[in-house]
Amino acid sequence: MDDLPSPNDDERYTALISELRTIHGQLRKNNLSENPALIGDYLGKLRLNANLLFSFLNQYLDVLTELEQHVATKRQELYEAEIKEGKSPSASESHSRNLTRVDEARVKTIENRINQIKNEYERYNGICMYLQSRMKEFNTERMLG
Repeated sequence: MDDLPSPNDDERYTALISELRTIHGQLRKNNLSENPALIGDYLGKLRLNANLLFSFLNQYLDVLTELEQHVATKRQELYEAEIKEGKSPSASESHSRNLTRVDEARVKTIENRINQIKNEYERYNGICMYLQSRMKEFNTERMLG
């Protein structure tokens, strides 16, 4: 667990984000949100690609679970070793926490990477919701005449 994974080091993740950014750029550049014929196509592309982010999210959740288990086990072992040496429970707890501070920072790093992926998903999900509302708006206009 010395080398923590980063989504930005994963070629598949960076390709996916690049594709999402390209689609978003095309939407903005060509003002496609005003073209009802193309909204559905772009909405589908965005939604399918944005949902792929969940596979990366699940990978990082697995890493987080393993890392948290590792930290808890290490902390418990350190605590028990201090108790066996005759130290008080509070001193043993303090000692075990101090010796697992770096590990706790690693847990936070993985949590931040999970948030990074969630933020990317929310960004593109928001664009999808906007496109859906535009489609509904165009449908309503078409029906009303």
